[in-house]
Amino acid sequence: MTYNIKEVTNRKQINQFMKLPYKLYKDDPNWVAPLNFMHRKMLQGKNNPLFDNGPYVLFLLFDDKECIGRIITGIDEKINKDKGYKRGYFSLFDCINDKQAAFILFDACKAWQQERGMESLSGPYSPTNGDDYKGLLVEGFDHMPSLLCSYNREFYVKFFEEYGFKKLSESYAFVFVQEKFPLDRIEKVVNYSKKKYDFRVDTVSKRKIDRDLKDIHAVLEKALPEAWEHLIVPTPEEIRKEANALLPFIDEDFVFIARSNKDNTPIGFVVGCPNYNEVMQKMKGNIIPFGIFKYLYYKNKIKSLRLFIQFVIPEYQGRAVNIAIFHNYLTNAKKKNYEWAEGGTIGHENWQALKAMEAAGGEQYKTYRIYTIDL
Repeated sequence: MTYNIKEVTNRKQINQFMKLPYKLYKDDPNWVAPLNFMHRKMLQGKNNPLFDNGPYVLFLLFDDKECIGRIITGIDEKINKDKGYKRGYFSLFDCINDKQAAFILFDACKAWQQERGMESLSGPYSPTNGDDYKGLLVEGFDHMPSLLCSYNREFYVKFFEEYGFKKLSESYAFVFVQEKFPLDRIEKVVNYSKKKYDFRVDTVSKRKIDRDLKDIHAVLEKALPEAWEHLIVPTPEEIRKEANALLPFIDEDFVFIARSNKDNTPIGFVVGCPNYNEVMQKMKGNIIPFGIFKYLYYKNKIKSLRLFIQFVIPEYQGRAVNIAIFHNYLTNAKKKNYEWAEGGTIGHENWQALKAMEAAGGEQYKTYRIYTIDL
């Protein structure tokens, strides 16, 4: 069999890049197709912080008959400058179950990065800098991915490890089941903590979104450790872009900011929303002609929630701020009769958040891995 790898340079190839997963995952009941119009905009470099930060290329792999693989590789010059790296990234790897084909895609990424002086290659990362394509799923294949979470075929793990990629970092997702929500158990802890450390938990308001985004940025500036791999504090503009992408999905009852009662200083936040993947799986990537009707019908039948991101500033870590926010989150989930919630993805180095998840009744059920290889 002859393999042929090509750089994506035109609209037809963008369409092939988009459509390949439909073939590869057609028999996988857990796969959720991304909305085609949003996926196209992403591949065209629109509203993607990672693509804005340096050069990148999309590769397609063909055999004698058809497209069989895809991958993106690029350089995040912003983070390389900030961290002192010479590191390239890869993203959106998909391939048939053929090790030789996968290795050809990896080889193409390595050669492209070496030509530009990079010393290592890591990923998968998401073009949006979010969780949607970040990390290779290595545990938890028996569950549908939650909204904006990564998903892949199980045999991909073998491809990466046999090629020589090593684990760089891991992140985890936790599940909360309504019957096990520990509201009564943690309520005393929450009330004690709020009184002792003089803070409250506020619900975010879309009418005051500029104020709330400013407070979220302030928390991140203090809470994001410099030692974390491939993470730097996003700019207010980047936070605004991410917020614009999430606003259609957001329910104000599941986004909270903790603030000091003394001076209104923001000390922590959690962002969550209904798990719209339950709807998107039925839409199969299409808004028209019938996708919008499926959306309108199923959006009020969603049974689960997705908790995206949570941080607490160092001065308040270990003071049950996370647990206080989770208490509000789970209380509202029970009021609205959601059956379960997912919290994640949380990096292995964020031990405070991991402890808070467990203390709030979460059970780890998925693992995502970032890989790296020297060039």
